This record gives sequence, C-alpha cells and structure tokens, in this order.
Amino acid sequence: MTVKSEALSPWGMPPAHHVEVKPLEQKFKARIAIPGSKSYTNRALVIAAVAQGKTQLKSPLFSDDSYWCSDALKKLGVDVSANKEQGYINVENANQGILKQRGEQEIPYIGSAGTIARFLPGIIAAKGQGQITLNSSSQLAKRPVEEMVKALRTLGAQIEMPEDASFPMVIQGGTLKGGQTEISGSVSSQFISGILIAAPLAKEPVTLKVKDRIVQEDYVRITLDMMEQFGVKVKVSDDFMTFEIEPQDYIGGEIQLEADASTATCFFALAAASGSELTVTNLNPNTLQPDFGFVEHLKTLGAKVEISGNEVTLKGPEKMNGNLEFDFNPCSDSTPALATIAPFAGGAIEVRNVAHIRAHECDRLAVLAKNLIAAGVEVEEYNDGLKISPAEPQYTEVDPHDDHRMAMSFAVMGALGNGVKILDPSCVSKTCSEYYDLLNKIGINCTTHQ
Repeated sequence: MTVKSEALSPWGMPPAHHVEVKPLEQKFKARIAIPGSKSYTNRALVIAAVAQGKTQLKSPLFSDDSYWCSDALKKLGVDVSANKEQGYINVENANQGILKQRGEQEIPYIGSAGTIARFLPGIIAAKGQGQITLNSSSQLAKRPVEEMVKALRTLGAQIEMPEDASFPMVIQGGTLKGGQTEISGSVSSQFISGILIAAPLAKEPVTLKVKDRIVQEDYVRITLDMMEQFGVKVKVSDDFMTFEIEPQDYIGGEIQLEADASTATCFFALAAASGSELTVTNLNPNTLQPDFGFVEHLKTLGAKVEISGNEVTLKGPEKMNGNLEFDFNPCSDSTPALATIAPFAGGAIEVRNVAHIRAHECDRLAVLAKNLIAAGVEVEEYNDGLKISPAEPQYTEVDPHDDHRMAMSFAVMGALGNGVKILDPSCVSKTCSEYYDLLNKIGINCTTHQ
C-alpha cells in the first residue's frame, strides 16, 4: 500500500490556483476574532476519543487538521459530530475507549496533521483492537516520527513503518505494556506529548525520561494541561525532564478551548509593520501557547500592546526598530511572521535558535530565504536562523510548499510591500480556513483565482 496523496477536507478553504494580495493602501483600525487553537483542539480530540463518557469541545478549530483527525476517529469507531455554526464538536466512544478499524476499505487518513501523526499511534497501541493502519499525505510521511516510535516500542508497542517513510503505519492494538523509556526532545516536543497522552492507558505505570532537552517545552505543558482537564495526573520532576504516569482513565466532559495564538501572529505582525491598530477579541493572555510571546517581541520592535480581559490590542509604530537579534526558540512557529515583516524595520533583523523548523511542513528557513530573496530582500541564511536586511519587497510569486505558515506570512509581506501572488493558497486550511477573508475584513485586498 502506498501513501495516500493529498486530499481536501470539507472544513477547509475551497481549492484555488492562487490568491492575489494587493498592497495595503492605508493604515487600519480593526477588531477580529481568531479561530480555535490547533494545539488544543487536536489534543482534546484524541483524548476525548478514548475518554469515559461524552465530551463536548467548545470553540474548537474547524480546519483540515481537525477534520482529518475527526474523520480518522470515526473510522476507529468513535462517534464524532460537529456543529460549525454553533461552535462545538461532540465526541463519544461507546466501546469503553476501544478503537476498532471499521474495515480494510476504511483506513484512517490523517492528512498532513503532524500533531495527529504523533498523538494517535500511542493511543492505538494502548486501546486499539487488532491491527490498525494509519495513512497520511505524502508530505507528512516524510516528516520525522522514528524517535517516538522507538520509545513506544520500548514500552511494548508493536508498530511497523515503511523503510523510507513514516506512513502507512501499521499498529497492533493492545500492545502498550508500560515500563520505562527515554526520548530526545530536541527534534519535536510532539514526540513527548504523544507518549504522555498514551501513557495513562498502558497496562503498567510509565516513566518517560528526556535525554537531552525539550524544544518548545510549552507545548508539553499544554499537553499536561489538557490531560488534567480530562482528569489525568502526571508526576513531573523539578527539571521537567522525567515524567511518571500511573494507569488512569480519561473522563469526558465539557472542555472550553482557546483561540490560536499562532494564527494571531500574522495579524499582529501586519499591524505592527504598517503602523496600524488591531484588536484580537478572544485571546487568553494567560495562555500556555508560546506564540502569544510574539507580541513581546513586537513591543521590542516598537509596538504598543494593551490587554483588557481577553482582548489584546496592538498599535504599530511609524517605523519598526531594527538592528536587533531575537532568540525565537520558544515561539518558533512565529518565525515566518517575523521574517516577512523584517524588511520593513529600520535595520537588520536576526532570528536565531530555530533550526528545528527545517523539519516542519517544509524547510521553513530555506523557503523563507528563497522567497524573500525573490522579492529583492537581502538575506543571510544560517543553520539555525536568518538575518534579513531592510528592503522594499517587490511583487513576486510565492510557492508556499503546502505550508500554511508560508502562505499566511507571505500574504502579509505582499500587503506591506508591492503585492504578492500566493500559489496553492488553500494550504492555509491547516489552521485558518478563513484567513484571506479575515485579511479582507481588515482592509487587505485578497482576490482568489480558481
């Protein structure tokens, strides 16, 4: 069996050849609400699938990733019903949390959802019945997952993968015994999260040790937070490197999910670089999402930020500060947003310590550098970052390499500069299907071409 090619979901933006983004004609003052958090939604979906009782997820993200997660769970015997208009997803597994593939012709397909690729295998190994196959897009099959699979195998999981890819992945259900394992956290924190989510469902206690460091440990804290909302406790060492989990049941209930701080970064970046004012009306200022920290970096660039309840207002300066270096390791998903507004600063901008984003949906550093250079921007590319000099980006055509962050960020650059043509624009559906509609709402002329 081969890896399934990319498919469109009904929760995503309709397919289009390209989107034409026109230059912003004047400053704006706008208020918008951001869609739900991908990080919280996908964690909540997979946990709810094996929880006791019913779960209602309120304000979830309706996107390609969450659709394929929901669809895969349905093919594993989970009752998932969504109401986009009223903003909730109901999840219930009447089989005491057991996951059963409905048939050979109904192989769960997870699209390009990296989170689901890391969260589902351990859960299936623990609560699956019989042999279950997971399939993915060709893009996802090239992304790393071996480190996590090795750790799960140490805990007893029986998982097979092709030699040259991660998917199709074949998992034998009911094989997660427990015990002690270790893993590197330097490639992706999602590896750790995938083991943690599955650990309470193992037959015996699990001890997970991180052997080096955790890149973006805040996402592991999000995982622990979501597990606790479903009633599961994890004992964590003071240095956040050892996790001990006793066998426990997840308990369903009503879960309120947050808006996506990563999606908000592009809108805040646009306001900061254009000297405009933007209020996001539904962001939790106390969130664990690390990309909320992006607004602090924008303050360093000269923006002013005001917070009132869940409303976050950013006012951009006349000209952003330059000659600055940023360590973006904690909020690396916002690297594209910074890189694409960097040419409009008063001096060079350096972003470092983000080598791991080369293994995301695409090699994000290489793709950022290539497209910025194509727009006439001087860029120095390092193994772990970029140095971007001031410039007036020229009109260019951007191939986002099926990466939502690339499409979203270069649309911002085009609006601030001389326009841009975004190919394969519907890839934004991974996290924000209505992205171009929101840009239009705040005054950016985005035209979709079929």
